[in-house]
Amino acid sequence: MNTILIILLLSIRNSFRSYTPAILVILISISGCSNNSPVNNSNSEENGYQDMLTPAYYISDNNDSFRIEVNNFLEQVRKIEFYNPLANASGLMPSFTVPSIGEFGALKGASQHHEAVDLHIENNETEVILYASHDGIVRTVKDAEKYRHYLSITKEIQDSSNQIVGKLVTLYGHIDLDLDEAKFSSLDGQFVSVGDTVSKHLYSGTVGGPHLHFEIRYYRPSDDGNEEFYGSKAADLTEPSTGDWSYGYWNSNVGYGFGNPMNHGLHFYGN
Repeated sequence: MNTILIILLLSIRNSFRSYTPAILVILISISGCSNNSPVNNSNSEENGYQDMLTPAYYISDNNDSFRIEVNNFLEQVRKIEFYNPLANASGLMPSFTVPSIGEFGALKGASQHHEAVDLHIENNETEVILYASHDGIVRTVKDAEKYRHYLSITKEIQDSSNQIVGKLVTLYGHIDLDLDEAKFSSLDGQFVSVGDTVSKHLYSGTVGGPHLHFEIRYYRPSDDGNEEFYGSKAADLTEPSTGDWSYGYWNSNVGYGFGNPMNHGLHFYGN
């Protein structure tokens, strides 16, 4: 089909050279309307970097209502370019490394994969200013089993009709809220704008050394946005994940999944 179009185009160009640009646009537009390239049911997961999504997504076909629902959310949420959580207004940031086990999707143990990126600041610094990667409402939690202290920022995601299609939650794990509240302030329940300071302290006692555990969660519109939906096998986490790799276990009634920072313009390592 492409060969025929090229021959036809060359023939037309030789006869009507002055009209070639307009004819070319018309031919390209017609070829783009092929039934082999559906628009509404495109797999948004394949249009970016690999995320870690709920098993229900991977076991559904392109016409499944849930898959379409998730793809619609991904299309909207991936339009948000994140502000680097370590960069100040001038773009300056401390030196940091991301160990291989701290990369997004890295294998942890026999059946789990790392759902975030671990940013280890040079010289194990703990006094580090962290910034909001996007705007939203802050929630702070102390004594969490998985993160000790963490701060999250929640933003409702809307489509072109202003309908809420899901929630974006960015989690800052292994910070020291006690020091933040003593020397900074408590942001719990407050709205923050992209680039605002949200923390100034990493926890010094984190296993593997102080680091920021930067995690992106995708929730359904009906979710609260604070649920835990990934981890080791437990009573409420019984469905083995599917897809390109085994993620671990999932509560199939909660959450769309975890986002890859690279889908939001954050390239912490590699290409």
